[in-house]
Amino acid sequence: DFLGRPKKYRVLSASSAPGSQFENTNRRKFMPQFLIDSRNIQGNTTTLTGNEAKHLIKVLRYKKGDRVFLSDGQYQYVSVIESLSGKTVNLKLLDRKLLQKAAPSPILGISLLKHDHLELVLQKGVELGVGEFILFISERTIPHYHESATPKKLARFEKIAMEAAKQSGMITPPKIDPVISFEALVKNFDGFSGVMLAWEEEKESSFNTVFQTLDPTKLLLIIGPEGGFTKEEVALAEKNGAKIVTLGRQILRAETAAITTLALCQYELGNL
Repeated sequence: DFLGRPKKYRVLSASSAPGSQFENTNRRKFMPQFLIDSRNIQGNTTTLTGNEAKHLIKVLRYKKGDRVFLSDGQYQYVSVIESLSGKTVNLKLLDRKLLQKAAPSPILGISLLKHDHLELVLQKGVELGVGEFILFISERTIPHYHESATPKKLARFEKIAMEAAKQSGMITPPKIDPVISFEALVKNFDGFSGVMLAWEEEKESSFNTVFQTLDPTKLLLIIGPEGGFTKEEVALAEKNGAKIVTLGRQILRAETAAITTLALCQYELGNL
């Protein structure tokens, strides 16, 4: 019975020991993972609907009998497609494994960026295991989305993050918070175990040196806009408890700085 005592594991993989339910027996090498709500599990069955079902049927072109990974944040399930239509996929759960959670991932606070640069950060950030993004507007932020357009933008950002979560095997849905001002973000610093702000004008305090001095339980990493932070903004952040760090001698683009900072942090946490 797949609801028997679960086994612990760490690595999410489409392959397993021969004969295991987690062995990939699909016609293709890649077995995708979809995020589900445990409340939607009825006995040993569950259903994918809406965009998730459409993606499985129209994009991945999966058929009856193909296997799919599912995750509710606590367990990973291996399931088989029993039936499908244009908007619904019915799945039978074959087995489950208890997910061994990694160290708490950092939260990324990032300025809105022009063009599709922010979308790249969201995508790669999720692939690196980041579960929450805080978007803000600072003095040199270039795109100032009109208030009426923000929900549409957020919906697109959430879609990109969810697609990255499915592709990378993330076990819980990523969260993208509504856009706030940089000043509002600073006021909330007390809600984090530590805050690190990367600034191109900082020359002494390296990322790894400062990281060792902080509690990583709920760590906020902050990356500014293409034009960087003003000295006044950095002073405000530092006054409210942020640690200012350098990412090295090279001047990095905002999106490169964000991805680099996340990779460094996840490495230090042991999540890479």
